[in-house]
Amino acid sequence: MKQEKNPKLQRLLDISGSFNTSFKSIKRFTNHLEPVLEKARKEDKLNLVNAIRDAYQKIGIDINDLENDKIELSEEQKKLIYKNIEFPQKKSVDDNGHLWKSNFVLLISSFEFLFGDVINFYYKFYPTSALDKNIELNLKNIYDYKSIDEFVDEVVSKKIEGLLYKSFEDQLTYLQKELKLNIYNEIIEWDLIKEATLRRNLIVHNNSKINNRYLSEVNLKYTKDISNLKENEKIHISKEYFERTYQEFYLAGILIIQSAFRKWLSEFNEFADALIMENSYRCLIEEEFIASQKICLLGKKVCSINNDFTFRNNINYCLALKFGANEEELKTEIQKIDISNLSPILVLAYYAIQDDEVNSLKHIKNAKTVDKLLYNDILEWPLFKNLRKSENFMIKLKKIYRIKE
Repeated sequence: MKQEKNPKLQRLLDISGSFNTSFKSIKRFTNHLEPVLEKARKEDKLNLVNAIRDAYQKIGIDINDLENDKIELSEEQKKLIYKNIEFPQKKSVDDNGHLWKSNFVLLISSFEFLFGDVINFYYKFYPTSALDKNIELNLKNIYDYKSIDEFVDEVVSKKIEGLLYKSFEDQLTYLQKELKLNIYNEIIEWDLIKEATLRRNLIVHNNSKINNRYLSEVNLKYTKDISNLKENEKIHISKEYFERTYQEFYLAGILIIQSAFRKWLSEFNEFADALIMENSYRCLIEEEFIASQKICLLGKKVCSINNDFTFRNNINYCLALKFGANEEELKTEIQKIDISNLSPILVLAYYAIQDDEVNSLKHIKNAKTVDKLLYNDILEWPLFKNLRKSENFMIKLKKIYRIKE
């Protein structure tokens, strides 16, 4: 896609790119992190069991006899066993979930960076906005700035800093009232994001201990992972909780960027449409089906006049429903699809969603010729994920593309 030389467009694309890069980096790190931690935890457990077994052997006791209730230890034997245990050095560095906590804090900070970037964009390109409200000027300090731009940057920076210290509700209100952005309450679970933000505050400012503010402000729907929900108990960040909040924060960021596009750069809606496709597809690849589904719902709401975009967005939506196990809704969506007057590759997509081998293979032949569909596309696209599991499908696919074993 050829990018126009428009400073507003380029800046918003840069904001979008920066947001995606930061979130991808966090996800890439945690994806590598969890297998390493799990391996270390298993090794620690095995090493501890072996150390205990060795301690039993040192005093002449077979641990298997103890496990089979053949013997009962005396108090003296218990003391000897404990004395002889050589506790191994732990390999796991995440006993208390610190690494998940630190990435969770980074995740929310990355979202707040986006918040600041969008506000900065607004004030930079709309200088006649309400920036000058409640600004106290010190004439002496103004002379410390080298230029007007440097002065404005400082004012905006302080404005953003002040907003980030306000309540979550105040921040959302600011997006709606001041920036006039659509925050898509019907798509985003803002209460989940609020709970995560409150939980982050506990980690950073209260040694992870639950306080009265958290209990009074949080939606209890999003606290089910906390086993003991009362004041002074410590909260934790599990892998499952992290991944769920990650998807909602990513979704919120994408929708804020989309809202900014359609508010301030409506003449470039095709760029915004392309970002919807790119982001929903990325979520499918990463198996973030909740985020992908909701990004596609936004695609449905913006009502693009581009029929190709509309169809492809619906396909991604169906895939998100399919892999997210929303079978009934998937059936309803498939029934709405009209495949008349479509290119072979789009007709193929319709049948591939339904794992229809016969019709998929038939239209692969046509798409290969007309739409230049590549063999590697079929090996990589989520669209063909289930079909690739079929040995019969893969054999016939290789024949179509003349792939030799």
